[in-house]
Amino acid sequence: MQSCRKVFDKLDLTKGENASLLMARYVKNLDDNNSSKLDLYEAMKDAAFNSKDLYTQAFNIRHKALSNIASSKSFKTLGTIIAGLGSSNVLETGLTLNPTYGIPMIPGSSIKGVTAHYCSKVFGPGKVYDTLFGKVSDEHDEQEAGFLQFYDAWLIPESVKDAFVDDVMTPHHSDYYSGKSARPTDFDDPTTIRFLSVSGTFEFWIGCYDSEWRDFAFRLTEDALKNFGIGGKITSGYGKMECVLSPEEREEQERRKKQKANREAGFFHDEGEIVTVICTNVTEKKKKVKREFAFTENSDNKPIHFSPGINANVGETITARIIQIEQTKTNNAYILQKL
Repeated sequence: MQSCRKVFDKLDLTKGENASLLMARYVKNLDDNNSSKLDLYEAMKDAAFNSKDLYTQAFNIRHKALSNIASSKSFKTLGTIIAGLGSSNVLETGLTLNPTYGIPMIPGSSIKGVTAHYCSKVFGPGKVYDTLFGKVSDEHDEQEAGFLQFYDAWLIPESVKDAFVDDVMTPHHSDYYSGKSARPTDFDDPTTIRFLSVSGTFEFWIGCYDSEWRDFAFRLTEDALKNFGIGGKITSGYGKMECVLSPEEREEQERRKKQKANREAGFFHDEGEIVTVICTNVTEKKKKVKREFAFTENSDNKPIHFSPGINANVGETITARIIQIEQTKTNNAYILQKL
């Protein structure tokens, strides 16, 4: 074994292209005060960068294929996560990496597990849980599959460069936990363990024939990742994630926020809406003509102005689009444009 290890001394690990293979096979020495592990971790970072172009192609092909059978949302880490911490590994700590490209990933089984756990905590056993995740009948030993299909979450290519984060844990009672000491004491020396955690944005996929159940599942996943976290050491603050809105979702969120503010200010209509108004009054003062309008659909009594101004007689109805809802200290009004 030692003769095999000596071969590694001549290898230039910085030219590697698969961090998963490096982590599993190419640590030089486990007993040199972490120096070999630190070298290995740097080589893994280089490998991730070296494989980015190939990984990007695979990511895009996978995205296109899954788009036909599932829907996606992106989630970014709040801090770092450690998926696969307790997996079998030559190092003290494991890490789940894509075996083909060596890039961090989150297994679909882990996503399903944390979502199902959150669902059981919020809704308990019953129809919602059984519909989403399936059930087993104790009486007849029959199984029913759930509606949902969870896929592995891949790191988006833009996050590959800074995906691996140097981290450290310092257990204080290693001898006690390993059975070498009868009891833990305040005199135990901490053991420094270097490891890698992961930071970045992941693309999550959930498949379901019913869009309402799928959207509901995504909301469960979002709440689970935000409140529980995923992966190892979640009680220490690891594993928390939040949803990254798409441009369309951000636009919709801003629209709803603006709509809420308008409703609170007494506006019943929204920007872009097509409305019908009627001229209710025409007055002239100092050669300036002022026309007043009102909606024909409801009793919204906010002032209405046309941009540009138009001629209209009392009782005349006009179809127009709301191009602006103006809220200032001196004026709250609708600005319309005639169609």
